[in-house]
Amino acid sequence: MKKIELLLPAGNEDCLRAAVENGADAVYLGVSSFNARRRAKNFLVEDIPAVVEYCHSNGVRVYCVFNILIKNNEVKDFFNMIKKVYLAGVDAVIIQEISFVSMIKKNFKGLEVHLSTQAGLGNRFSLELVKEVDRFILPRELSAIEIKRLIDYGKKIEVFVQGALCFSYSGKCLLSSCIGGRSGNRGLCAQPCRRKYNGKYLLSMKDLCLVEEIPKLIEMGVASLKIEGRLRSPAYVSACAKLYRKAIDSHYSGKFVVDEDLFKEMKLTFNRDFTKGYFGGDEGVVSSERPMGRGLFLGVMEMNGMIKLEEELRVGDGVGIWLPNKVDGAVIKEIELNNEKINEAKAGDKVKLVIHANEGIKLYKTSSVKESKSIHFVKNMPILTVKRNGDSLVLNEMANKKCSNEGLLVKVYNVNDAKNALSEGVKVFYNIFAKDFFVGCSAYIPRILSDEEVVNAAKLMEKFKVTDVLTGNLGAYALLNDKRNLNLYLDYSLNVFNDYDLKFFDKAIPVVSSELSLRDLKDFKNKEMAVMVQGKIAAMNTLYSGLPSILRDEKGYVFKVRKEAGYYQILNSKELGLVNEVLKLREIGVRRWFLDLDNDVIKKIKWYKQLLSGRKVDVSVKEFTKGSWLKGVV
Repeated sequence: MKKIELLLPAGNEDCLRAAVENGADAVYLGVSSFNARRRAKNFLVEDIPAVVEYCHSNGVRVYCVFNILIKNNEVKDFFNMIKKVYLAGVDAVIIQEISFVSMIKKNFKGLEVHLSTQAGLGNRFSLELVKEVDRFILPRELSAIEIKRLIDYGKKIEVFVQGALCFSYSGKCLLSSCIGGRSGNRGLCAQPCRRKYNGKYLLSMKDLCLVEEIPKLIEMGVASLKIEGRLRSPAYVSACAKLYRKAIDSHYSGKFVVDEDLFKEMKLTFNRDFTKGYFGGDEGVVSSERPMGRGLFLGVMEMNGMIKLEEELRVGDGVGIWLPNKVDGAVIKEIELNNEKINEAKAGDKVKLVIHANEGIKLYKTSSVKESKSIHFVKNMPILTVKRNGDSLVLNEMANKKCSNEGLLVKVYNVNDAKNALSEGVKVFYNIFAKDFFVGCSAYIPRILSDEEVVNAAKLMEKFKVTDVLTGNLGAYALLNDKRNLNLYLDYSLNVFNDYDLKFFDKAIPVVSSELSLRDLKDFKNKEMAVMVQGKIAAMNTLYSGLPSILRDEKGYVFKVRKEAGYYQILNSKELGLVNEVLKLREIGVRRWFLDLDNDVIKKIKWYKQLLSGRKVDVSVKEFTKGSWLKGVV
């Protein structure tokens, strides 16, 4: 039986060596561009041949990460970069752009394609959409039952088991770009989820840790266990490698164990407290107290510098002092036990520490002078160097198609708005799962759905004889795209970013990504698209149900929380409004405009009808944002 793969992050050369020398079966790394951790040190493309040689000589596979959205003017550079790492011998590339899968498989024989969690494939219908994919990296919101179902359909599945969790579904977060123009979909997330809202860190997730679930994951048939952390230290990578390597090997030997010393070593290097996440239905996934790493909890200070230790402590160890408004650091220089100075104390001892920390303050151990624990493991057989030739790169030419008709596409959120909007002669989309959905309205199918919900949506469409449907779910698109009597439209959450995406979704009219600027839109040869021009952007889509209805950040901006199907959306604080810009879209060949409206529906529809008929509209735009219209995202 083939063993499950242990996949470790390599944000730089030191982390690479830490992973390889401590038990990785495979590593994933990025070059200087086109990856979702552009803030990591990463590697130069010129380094990759040596990296591959080092890894392969140690029996370790190499996966190169290219998991961001690609603009039209970047496509050739993107594929040329893949060609370089392909010729260097990497075993696989990890991508977000599902439209690129076929071109990669055609141009680069023998190169595996792993589809990133950023692609947002979460049900069996979506997985069938891209059959050439060698491995699917699943959303971290799926339960063990849901993961097992996808494995049973014959798919090779990779699962995150350790590291940072995103508050939003990966690939469906626009909050960083809404706030500051730095896109998580482009590898430059500013981590707004680690900021305060309503005076607490309401969006700051604990770290995922599934080491105790390794037997279950192996028995389920998971192909690879992935450790997150290309921005973390070599010490963290080393500690995770040892902990998971020993746990995996112990299971196959028949006596599964989680080594307590190795667990503490990993926890010491970095953690935000741990959760099993949605894998086991853990509801305690958020840690609202602090967004930074903790280390090992030592205890709470008592009077006169006394503390009862929860962990062992040595002179020279580092500690974090959790003050009310900040965290200070210190190095332990003295420890007293029963009025005698000692060099080390064990858990359970009540000692005196000479540090500046008042009664009631929490202390965490953040570094240790104790040598890290080593493990023994059997390395894989060395992998032969991959030999590849330099075939020419062939990209498909994109046709310059013109839009055949034009019109306003309007999404609404209650039945009265739906009926009133229909009277304006526009196409109106309303949630197909709404109890008051009615015949004659176009359907909206939500973004995140289980297998059963996709099937139920299709049944409801037949019941109501729906002919026009807008969906943000890839599984729904996969199920419906061969139905000739349907006009399909795709929500902007599907991140259509270039002409290749348009060609891939050629049986639908996508609302292209709201992160694109006017200049980006001009670069499209194919204008069979719609552009969002009005409405509050859903900046986050989350499974977490514990949010208040309103979030207020430290600058006073207010973000509304809305429930949609079985998940929740955090809406941008300001409404997008391109009222005075819409004619520029017509000038470049765009003929469809998308309005996502939950207030003043008729008034806003009339604005755009007037503008498109050649009449001016007197509207104050101060209350609106232009979003990415002028500059796009970096």
